[in-house]
Amino acid sequence: MKSILRLTAALPLVLSTGAMAFAAQQTATLQVQNVSCVSCAPIVKRSLVAVPGVSQVAVSETDEKATATVTFDDAQTNVAALVQATTNAGFPSRAVQ
Repeated sequence: MKSILRLTAALPLVLSTGAMAFAAQQTATLQVQNVSCVSCAPIVKRSLVAVPGVSQVAVSETDEKATATVTFDDAQTNVAALVQATTNAGFPSRAVQ
């Protein structure tokens, strides 16, 4: 009987651990519009870091083209949410292949 109780108590832990095993870190590159001054890149970065599941953001600007490379947990967010975050901050973006 004690072993059944222990097994029952451990079941939620096993199930929650199993669910996390399917999450994966993904990296997406976004082409970001309207990045025209030194203040813009930090705003883009802050908008992306605020998305739950985002672990790393790097924004680069070259010849009026800006890209944001974002590492995120695909169980918590997706590329559409990243695009929405930059757009809401005034910097429309799209995923780059």
